[in-house]
Amino acid sequence: MTPSGNPDDEHKEDLPEEELADRTTSDRTVSDADDEGASKTQVFSRDTERAAKPAPGIADMTMTDFSRSTQGGEPQAGAADADDPEDEEEGADRTRVQPGPGRPAPEAAPAPPPFPWAQEIPGGGPQAAGPPAGALAAGPPPVAPAPVDEPWRTPGKAKKGVNKKILFGVLGGVAAAALVAGGVVVVLGMGGDDETEAGGARFAGALFPGDPAARSDGRDQELTGVAASGSTVVAVGGEADPGNYRGVFLVSADGGRTFQTAKVEGADGGEPGATEVPRLVAGGQGGWVAIGTRPGGGVVWLSQDGKTWQRQPDAAGDVFGPGNRVTRLIRTEQGYLALGEHSRKGDFSDSVPATWLSSDGKRWDAQTGSQVGFPIRGKVVLEEAAAGQGVVLMESAHTPKPGKASFRRAWRSTDGGRTWSPAKIPAPKGTRGLHVGGGQAGLVAVREVKSGKSTYGQVYTSADATSWKTGGKLESAGYQEVQQLIGGESGYTGIVRGKNGMSVSRSADGKSWSDAGTLPAASGRTMLGAAASGGQTVLVGRDPGNGDLNALLAVRDQGGKEVPVDPFKIPGAFRKDQAVAAVAAKGAQAAAVGSTGGDAAIWTSADGAAWQRARFSGGISRPGLQRLTSVANGGAGWLAVGDNGGAPRSPLVLTSADGNVWKPVDNDPVFAQKGSQALGTYAAASGPAGYVVVGDDGASGAIWFSPDLKTWQRGGGVGRNDLTALPKGNRWVRSAAGGEFGFVAVGGALDPKQGGARRPAVWTSADGKKWQLQQIELPSGLTQGSLSHVAAKGSVLVAAGDAVGTSGLVTLGYVSTDGGKTWRETKLPAPDAEGLVRITAVTATTKGFTVAGTSGGGTADVVSWTSADGSTFEAQAPGGEVLSAAGRQEITGLAPYKDGVLGVGRTVASSGEQPVLWSRPDS
Repeated sequence: MTPSGNPDDEHKEDLPEEELADRTTSDRTVSDADDEGASKTQVFSRDTERAAKPAPGIADMTMTDFSRSTQGGEPQAGAADADDPEDEEEGADRTRVQPGPGRPAPEAAPAPPPFPWAQEIPGGGPQAAGPPAGALAAGPPPVAPAPVDEPWRTPGKAKKGVNKKILFGVLGGVAAAALVAGGVVVVLGMGGDDETEAGGARFAGALFPGDPAARSDGRDQELTGVAASGSTVVAVGGEADPGNYRGVFLVSADGGRTFQTAKVEGADGGEPGATEVPRLVAGGQGGWVAIGTRPGGGVVWLSQDGKTWQRQPDAAGDVFGPGNRVTRLIRTEQGYLALGEHSRKGDFSDSVPATWLSSDGKRWDAQTGSQVGFPIRGKVVLEEAAAGQGVVLMESAHTPKPGKASFRRAWRSTDGGRTWSPAKIPAPKGTRGLHVGGGQAGLVAVREVKSGKSTYGQVYTSADATSWKTGGKLESAGYQEVQQLIGGESGYTGIVRGKNGMSVSRSADGKSWSDAGTLPAASGRTMLGAAASGGQTVLVGRDPGNGDLNALLAVRDQGGKEVPVDPFKIPGAFRKDQAVAAVAAKGAQAAAVGSTGGDAAIWTSADGAAWQRARFSGGISRPGLQRLTSVANGGAGWLAVGDNGGAPRSPLVLTSADGNVWKPVDNDPVFAQKGSQALGTYAAASGPAGYVVVGDDGASGAIWFSPDLKTWQRGGGVGRNDLTALPKGNRWVRSAAGGEFGFVAVGGALDPKQGGARRPAVWTSADGKKWQLQQIELPSGLTQGSLSHVAAKGSVLVAAGDAVGTSGLVTLGYVSTDGGKTWRETKLPAPDAEGLVRITAVTATTKGFTVAGTSGGGTADVVSWTSADGSTFEAQAPGGEVLSAAGRQEITGLAPYKDGVLGVGRTVASSGEQPVLWSRPDS
């Protein structure tokens, strides 16, 4: 049946439009000062909120806020008592949402769960190089996050790299010039993998072969936003693994039938920055805009045609920075409108609605709380917006008080979203819920109707959001809710979620609807956006893979037939996991560790040049993405550790007697999680007394000891809080070294009594079992910092990390000449290179110490330091077409080898990535 009734009955107590301005002041809950003190940033794909809480994906992981918001949120300050009947009836289109079938009551966009890769450091303190933090709820495998928020970072000017020749090399026997196809990674090369440049560095994709039996590509990918204008379709998203996170832009010029990778330029015209990921996109004639995240804030890209994108200066994205979430982005006749929420506290327990407006995508005007332009009572979430001809339609969800029923209202704007008035969408008796959408075809709204045992969506259309016409029915087998409504050039498209998946319906006029395809349901499948172009409908999101997440890109033509589009066959779009993170050596034998295809990987070499995969006994293939991050050799053999992926995260610990055959030992009960906090393992070290593994136990530090790689025990602190964090405090251990002195481990500590600043921390132990904490004084002019690397030569130790000074992030170094008892600063001079400098590896050599690092912001080159005594260092930039190629290069592992130093790392550019092998004389 079609519901009947007088729409005015639903709105007889609406606020008069002229009263809105006065109410805005009296109901105000957020002042201009509310922008102060926020601490986190998030950008979410809109449709993750529509569906019943999907499992976490990359979109949830790219944010610098790891806190989880409370369902429904608390009443906003100054909100009226929701028990007052007038509060429940006041305002524009009021639709009660009662328990039962249909769309769930609104709640604040969920903050992402913490990451499995590393411990979150409260306040976003300096994080060690290596896997970045936290644990995921049960569901699909975890994805890698952006680095822990470090808002003090002030990256220098990125290099353009425009004159650097990029060739394609060889990967595991694949011919040169191979592109990404069917998951095969693009391989960078300078004259081929077999050539070593003068500096001793070479592209090593072919040297470290992958597993031919790999279950998956070993990376998590998803597409979180899509928009269409004419025949141009743009989809955006990201790809992640434990050590890397990058943005993805795809563009189609034929309505979604074929896609290619869009060109993306950094703010200076060079390579795009690392860890900058687009989440939402909108556009049309005159321009396109994408909004996403970067560590510590938001980021904006602009494009004239959707094919070439230019990253805008930080100032453009700062308005989306700490304390803001962006959930929806549309193009209007006046420019662009973004919807979301703002939190003064930063944890979104106090969130208020927010809008951002821009005429050009470069400068954005933020409006929060009642500044949005309508009364705020209780919890208000901006659900959806759509632009028609000269008018914008917006839907909001209202929860008067936690535990009270929610209802939805609709608003219209004729100035691009700057001011709003009620939009009275018909709400006959028997209807419930509301979902709005639209575009060039006009505006469209749907209310749900339950007729007997069936439920369907009743459609209403409008040209101006003032007068509405009753349209047809949106129906599907097992109807659950309308997911999205689109008004394209050729009519309307509705995406309906049903029991068996998503169904697509199309209509030229909103009255007569026809089936236009389905997207079958699959466990873990989540649709995050849709767009219509000509006769095609494009759906994006994420799909579960074999231990990872895959990008969803589904296209249906007007007749509902599938248009075959495989996102993994789009050249340059997505890549395989192949990472070499650390290296160790004993005599002529070397072992390097990392991951391929999402599983732990180890390679061995007898000469440092030719490498072969080691074998595993006992099996290490497990759910989740694994990566080994550290390896050590001692009297009883070899030890490698890393992250075991999964949810929650767990230790990954392997041992070997000869370096060729490895077995897992993390099944020992000593590595089992005992309480509510997840365990993490980051680094290994050996000494005369045995071996240690260092990591985290929730907010506390954790250390394990073995005298022989057969028996293990958990280390403890000499004092109660040497390893165990104080309430509201933190301990994190990131590296260790052994010697005649015993063992020394380094990391950081945060104690509330010291003002909450991160401090460098050193732990010493004579036997690997009992550990004593030293908090090292920061050099003058530095306000906080921590250590991430340590190496020992005799009784001399060098520890290095990052610190915060008046000029931003700087390197931090200490030296001890008495086995770790006392420490003094050692300076690592600035290399002859531009940009932010970070430490990535430290080792002791036969002649002293070698330190590796990077110089640059989103793009970076390798720099190094050498010292004979650990006190005086000499800096250099090795240069060459490998260590200073276009994109980002880094050496993450160093080891003394024969008469020189062996290094491993990676190179990442927009055209591809692969491991790097570096050998240099010990000087």
